Amino acid sequence: MARQFHSKSRFGCTVCKKRRVKVDERQPICRGCARLRLECNYSHPRPSTTPESTSSTPLSMSLELEQSVSHVAEDHSASQSRPGFDLLDLTLMHHYATNTCQHLFTGDRQAQVWQHYIPNLGASNGVLMHGILAVTALHQAWKNPLDRDLYRTRALHHHGIGLPLFKSMVASASPETAEIIVAYVILLGIWIYASPDMTREQLSLDDVLSTVETVRTGRSVFHIYRDVVITTPIGIFLIPPCREPLLGRQVSLAHEALETLRKQVENPSEGKAVGHLQMLMDRYLAGADHTRSAAGWMASVGEDYWARLRGHHPHALLIFAYSCLLAYASEHACWWLTGWSERILLACSKALSPADKETINWDSHEQLIRTLGVELASLAKHRDEKSG
Repeated sequence: MARQFHSKSRFGCTVCKKRRVKVDERQPICRGCARLRLECNYSHPRPSTTPESTSSTPLSMSLELEQSVSHVAEDHSASQSRPGFDLLDLTLMHHYATNTCQHLFTGDRQAQVWQHYIPNLGASNGVLMHGILAVTALHQAWKNPLDRDLYRTRALHHHGIGLPLFKSMVASASPETAEIIVAYVILLGIWIYASPDMTREQLSLDDVLSTVETVRTGRSVFHIYRDVVITTPIGIFLIPPCREPLLGRQVSLAHEALETLRKQVENPSEGKAVGHLQMLMDRYLAGADHTRSAAGWMASVGEDYWARLRGHHPHALLIFAYSCLLAYASEHACWWLTGWSERILLACSKALSPADKETINWDSHEQLIRTLGVELASLAKHRDEKSG
């Protein structure tokens, strides 16, 4: 087969150029930045000529579909600087207030905050409003497969506008903006969990970790201004509601599996990460809000462990895989966690070399995680149906 040669991009995204990856020059968000949910930046205007077509991949096909949806979404997403919101956004806001807000977290007090207080807060703050609409568009894409492309495009649009605004706000954080930052971080966490399912895309381990970095940065702002945020209505988010505890043989097996894992690791930061996972698992099994437990671990583990996970250390990846237990137990009741457990397991499996898999006995651990996860999910579903 003749070798194909490609000319060097002169107008590509500067973010992708720095990462030394293939540049496609798609605007306003290139494929690389859309895949990793990064802020896309063009230092030079793109020429008016049509770029050469690239080979079809699941990601490129999904982005090409986004160009063929209704003119309302297409025109609105063409320019990120366009002010105001259109009728589709009003429809999304109505859906948020009547539906989405009730399916983010469990508990009546949570519903009150997310249904009434957050929209009022967003009415005077653009970054939070874009976060609300981005998550709601994802929810609609999940609920309405026939209109998936329409809502997917709008979700990417609002995320593309809101994220750089959020980063600017974090750079100049203050007690006055802390509540907005924390609220957006929570919505951004939901986006990160839900968006791969929307695009039917399997992320690599590095892709997953890159998307979480922004949430971890925002969480640091919360720690700085905790005393301020805790006094606001969004502080209710920090008080998880309790349900009936989970009981059964599977619960003790999950405890035993995590305790065995903790004894296997030698690095102190990895031991702390397992301990943190055990604490969240205990809270979940005792009846605490499962969505909070499942989503919070990645954003809150220590920096030393996170660096080892970034470096693909085998035991760090194994601990990450065991965090799937919380996701397995939550997916039946949480739309934005759908498929996350299998996504993490597959990403970890692909990141481990054959030699590393043999060293940590990966196949046995993977089977145990799936078995315990399915059993915990069955227990949780039975409990929720009984209490509902």
